[in-house]
Amino acid sequence: MGRPARGIGAVVLVATALASRAVGGDLTPRELPPNAVQPPGASFEKHVTRPQKILLVKDLARATIAQVAREPVRSIATGAHRLAERIGVRAAESIPFSPVPPGHQSVEAGGPCTPARLTPLFDSGPAYRALMDLIPSARCRIDLMIFGWDDDEAGRPVADALIERARAGVPVRLMVDRGAYVSGEGNFRVPLGCPTYLDALKAEPNIRLIETPDACVRFDHRKVAVIDDRIVWTGGMILTRPALFRWHNFAFLAEGPIVPQYAALFAERWAELGGQPAPPCPSAVETGQAIPNAAVRMVRTDIGHRSLKEAVYGAVDSARHHIYVENCYFSDEILVKKLSAASARGVDVRAVLTLRGDVRVMNKISTVTANRLLRAGCRVFLYPAMTHVKAMSVDGTLAYIGTGNFDELSLRNNREVALTVRGPELIRQIDECLFINDMAASEELHKLLPLPKGWMFLEGTSLLY
Repeated sequence: MGRPARGIGAVVLVATALASRAVGGDLTPRELPPNAVQPPGASFEKHVTRPQKILLVKDLARATIAQVAREPVRSIATGAHRLAERIGVRAAESIPFSPVPPGHQSVEAGGPCTPARLTPLFDSGPAYRALMDLIPSARCRIDLMIFGWDDDEAGRPVADALIERARAGVPVRLMVDRGAYVSGEGNFRVPLGCPTYLDALKAEPNIRLIETPDACVRFDHRKVAVIDDRIVWTGGMILTRPALFRWHNFAFLAEGPIVPQYAALFAERWAELGGQPAPPCPSAVETGQAIPNAAVRMVRTDIGHRSLKEAVYGAVDSARHHIYVENCYFSDEILVKKLSAASARGVDVRAVLTLRGDVRVMNKISTVTANRLLRAGCRVFLYPAMTHVKAMSVDGTLAYIGTGNFDELSLRNNREVALTVRGPELIRQIDECLFINDMAASEELHKLLPLPKGWMFLEGTSLLY
């Protein structure tokens, strides 16, 4: 065979390998099942205008330059570590039989167990109402860090409730992720001359508000409210119209000895951004009065913290009976490999995904993820709408719940916080009311999905992202 023929053959082999990665090795034509396409007039696609994109890029550049100028040595060291981490992950993802990058992976990541009283909130409505009920109950202080807060029918009432409580004498401290605010759909549609919810909050003397910068494109993706150092509201719920009225969400309340850890997490970031410290609330003594129903470990993603990723990987590796996962931003190929390996050793692996999410490229990536899981013998369920749930359950003995998705951003880049949970009755409730219910509402996939448009671009860029 001549050189041109060999060159063409090499190209064909590469293309075939990429196609095999995308659909699991079978390139026969396929039809999309009903839940794999957006229904007419019901797209959940997020619309970010060109001026918003320009402002976001400017803000990211400004924050990055400021951080490097303030801490040049630390910034360079952090950037070098992040680059090395990305290279290792991409190598592991692109080499079919390679081991994952070396590193600590343990179901016990995050430190010793802490007793907690957890109350699951199984959809967007209950999650939103729980926060709206907690705000008026505050007597000492409200601390809220949030990614995703729009000036619309969902976000405005929260701001109004906080203003009302502040005027009643309760101090309010807020951290609002700047990148999420800038890209929010409702935040740049306020009539000219009218204040946004952010302007109204900043004008209140009893409210301190910091827009958290996203230096080096590291977003603060946490959604945490600490009320009186007594009770915590957290999970995947954001304060936007689509999230409240069109998305499926999961959040929870936490009481007991775990609350001080959330309070310390808020205080740590608040101090980093120049916020003044606040004394502990007298009502914090009530945290010891809640009757625990679980033992939990706080896990995180942050600079110098990877316990969230370590715990998720470790939990999958330890599974013996079943694994249930649900997430709309599921692109981590190492986790896909681990789930595939679990299925190969006889574990019942079930994944609830959506192809009707709010980010078009993630819908395409979820198609690839669904094919890989299905090819590995996992059961895949396509949720009929946008599911913003971030959860996993293993063997009925362990659950993961929190703010982090199963993608590169949440596992290794952004700021995230979650819990790994042990408690048989609570996990049984989560299994039945979240996973089993959502599987029943979904369409189970029995055939591989067709290649999404631009799948070669997705495969190529995934090695760099």
